[in-house]
Amino acid sequence: MLASPLTTQPPPSGVAVMTTPPLPPPPKKPCDIVAAAEALLEDAKRLSATIDQGDDNVPLRHRIAQAARTIAVEASHPIDAVKSEWVTAADIAVWSLLMSWKAFDLIPLSSPGYITFSDLALTLNADETLITRLITHLIATTKLLPGPIPNSVSHSRLSPLYISTNPVSDLAAIAVGNAIKPFFQWPAYFSHYGRRESPGQTHTPFSFAWGHPELPPWEVKALNPDYSAAFKRSMQAKNIFGGNIPLVGEGALYDISWVGSKRTTAAKDGRGLRAKIVDVGGGMGQLLKELLGKVDGLAAQECVLQDRPDVIDAVERLKDGKLEGVRIMSHDFHEAQVVKGAWVYVLRRILLDYSDALAVNILKQLADALPEEDPEARVLIVEPKRFEGVIPPQNTYVDLVMFNLGGKLRNEKMFRDLVAKAGLRVVGYHVRADDPHCVVECAKA
Repeated sequence: MLASPLTTQPPPSGVAVMTTPPLPPPPKKPCDIVAAAEALLEDAKRLSATIDQGDDNVPLRHRIAQAARTIAVEASHPIDAVKSEWVTAADIAVWSLLMSWKAFDLIPLSSPGYITFSDLALTLNADETLITRLITHLIATTKLLPGPIPNSVSHSRLSPLYISTNPVSDLAAIAVGNAIKPFFQWPAYFSHYGRRESPGQTHTPFSFAWGHPELPPWEVKALNPDYSAAFKRSMQAKNIFGGNIPLVGEGALYDISWVGSKRTTAAKDGRGLRAKIVDVGGGMGQLLKELLGKVDGLAAQECVLQDRPDVIDAVERLKDGKLEGVRIMSHDFHEAQVVKGAWVYVLRRILLDYSDALAVNILKQLADALPEEDPEARVLIVEPKRFEGVIPPQNTYVDLVMFNLGGKLRNEKMFRDLVAKAGLRVVGYHVRADDPHCVVECAKA
């Protein structure tokens, strides 16, 4: 038996002793645990009152959770705080494995509301001893709850999110594939490539972790159909769970509805009416459908949807009536923009996927396409931003995930540097204090 690192009693003669390195000195301004706990109590009372009134105050929940985490770290012995991260790693490994087996789907949500370990193992064609060990860990970390009879399990408040029909389960799967899997390959990746950021579309941590370093991430995903399908579904889940970035209406950081009143003129390239909006890398057309439904004076024929050939093929097969009349075309945004003279080119969630050099090149194609005679024409960069000052951990997490994919989050200075190198100028940097998104409004330099 090893002596506790915290004991002051000398160990019995002949017993091995685990020595503990000296603790680091306390920070100059440690957290005031008492004040933090009192503030947490007041916030908890407010949350309880709002819940009783049928309201769900999400910002308040975020503040309480962050305060609780801070108190937990400050109150824990440093060794225990570090060990808690190891438990979290095991937690992720277990729930991601069980989610891939659709084990959470097998736990009844309604009566009887539980399943025995033996029945779960039988249905999954797995050893009962293995299932018992996995489920016991999730019960220990409260991801699942013990059932009403011995050796049984019930859902917790959180576990239904891992059921395969819940859109959050796709986000969780992508979090493992885009983040956790590459994270644990970082030592091998940096040993192989050196301690630097990925400069191009290939040889990214994501591609390296998935065994195809020579391919860009989207081609790696295409080689894994189940993961690719989950990724596409997760894009919709992002819109459901706070990831949408509106460009029209009261909640928009930048309101694009001014294009509806702009008079159309003949296009230089002879393609008919000049495009009002070109959605570059616009996916399945979610943004254009939103704008066509809300912007007065905007006609479908004045909108262009561009993306990779496989995405455009999917759009055309879907035959979405809300996109009827929209010009749909395959386009590589690393190459020269084929639609010249549009009033607005939108890059929504594009540049964060790419290194600085590639991002500058993408912007340069649009700078060259802007009409010389119309100073009101714009390029809009719409994506998550890098916070400045006190940066929340969720923001740094997203930045590291984008590193895995070859990109990064950027702050205002970083955007201004990119834009200037591309032959554009920033005429507006639209943000809100607690909003994780930004709209960078650019004009021809």
